[in-house]
Amino acid sequence: MADSEKDKKYIWHEVLVSGLSNVIFNGILAWFLLRDGPNLGWGGESSFVVDIIATGLLLPLIFGYIFITLQRRKFDNGELAPISFGSSSTVQSFSDRFPGSAIKSAIVFGLIGLVGIAPLTLLGFYLIGVIEASPLHYAVFKGIWAGLMASILVVPMILIAMRKPKNINMPSGKD
Repeated sequence: MADSEKDKKYIWHEVLVSGLSNVIFNGILAWFLLRDGPNLGWGGESSFVVDIIATGLLLPLIFGYIFITLQRRKFDNGELAPISFGSSSTVQSFSDRFPGSAIKSAIVFGLIGLVGIAPLTLLGFYLIGVIEASPLHYAVFKGIWAGLMASILVVPMILIAMRKPKNINMPSGKD
């Protein structure tokens, strides 16, 4: 578990900031791009399917790269201490499987969005019977969806960026 109250507050702060900023940014961007267009449906030029798949890939990819890079820079400069939830944590175990580089980790997040989050979102649309959505309703959905995605993914991103250094290939002091 995160060791201190300070760690917990830091994580909650990042969850809230990442989530709310993505709600606002993605919701407003979707509204400005779609507001004068027709309703969005499953196919055709105004398809929410293409947008959900593209966002499912690009949001975690771009956000992950930027966030991990910035957090790692703060960590490397000593502004942030290592954070670990412990070996029994599912989130920690998940995060520990990611590659060490920010770009490689971001690519993995993008693939998770592409093959996991986007299809599950579309399945949810199908199961609840969404046939089409007005630009306003879709913009509201997209803002909330992007915010939730960022809020959830930011926790493993923090753990990836602030891993305790591993003593690999360090001299043992024995000659």
